[in-house]
Amino acid sequence: MKPFPSLLLAVGLFLAPAARGQVAVNELLANFQSRLEQGADIDDLCDSLENLGNSDQKALVTELEKAWPGVRDRYLAAFAAASKQGAGGSRNELQKRIRDLRAQFMGVYALEEGPMKPKLKEVSKPAVDELRKLLSPTPDELLSTAPAALKMQRDAARKLAQFRDAALDAALSSTPADAREQLSAAEAKVAADAGGLSRDGLKILEKNREIVEDEEIPAAEARGIEECNLMRLYVGLNALVLDPKLCEASRDHSKDMAEQGFFAHESPVPGKKTPWDRAAKAGTSASGENIFAGSTDPHSANMGWFYSPGHHKNMFSPGQRRIGLGQHGSHWTQMFGG
Repeated sequence: MKPFPSLLLAVGLFLAPAARGQVAVNELLANFQSRLEQGADIDDLCDSLENLGNSDQKALVTELEKAWPGVRDRYLAAFAAASKQGAGGSRNELQKRIRDLRAQFMGVYALEEGPMKPKLKEVSKPAVDELRKLLSPTPDELLSTAPAALKMQRDAARKLAQFRDAALDAALSSTPADAREQLSAAEAKVAADAGGLSRDGLKILEKNREIVEDEEIPAAEARGIEECNLMRLYVGLNALVLDPKLCEASRDHSKDMAEQGFFAHESPVPGKKTPWDRAAKAGTSASGENIFAGSTDPHSANMGWFYSPGHHKNMFSPGQRRIGLGQHGSHWTQMFGG
């Protein structure tokens, strides 16, 4: 087996030769390390593991299981350290930029609806997009400006995770082949920790996810509610608590609009004339309502409301405390409660 390249030592990957007689395993390990050094993909190498004998598959799994935890943990520690440095290197400038962007957003929010409309595209949406990158960066965004050594560590960790999972699958091991999922989840946690979203807001988002599970809120509605809440957090507002009864009232109104052929806040259905009637019928109260039609995607509904001044003012009202969202086909209703 050839000497280990210095690059592999730098990223924390050291695969020792397997036991004497495991020629095929040693060749695979050497080939894998060579691929890392060259920056080449390993898809065909992973596919070839199905052709190994049982004893070789088990030996390979043993070696990869030894290497994987150390490579993973060293990379994640380096990623976390770099993320903290990146967020704190110019903290004053970062905080000033966040304040400026939020002031720009709320300045547009305070306008009358006429002059507000063009500013929503020109100022408000770009401000939200930049705030998202500053306050809730993705792992890829954090790593885009990382040192080359950290990027090499990530590549090594990802490829070792892929190779390890492929080896477990080939060996029909009872050990979960979940290294890639582990790595992605851990990177997402590091990125979230590096962000600057309100801790109280994040707790509400987590509580809302529990409500979604407990109350069996449809996934599309849950996504739409979380997207709205994230935008509120980006611009410095509170997150809204998911009210399942407002979801019920919203869903029912969307269904009525779709099935009875109207599109309005005032319903012809007895007992459901106004948003307040519909909220009371569901056992709750409401302080505002938005409606949308034309897509089954909650993002389309949120963006339709975002760019419409009256609906935008509902979405970003500082006085809101609760939220519900209800879909029926391509009809959506969004309700708020104080």
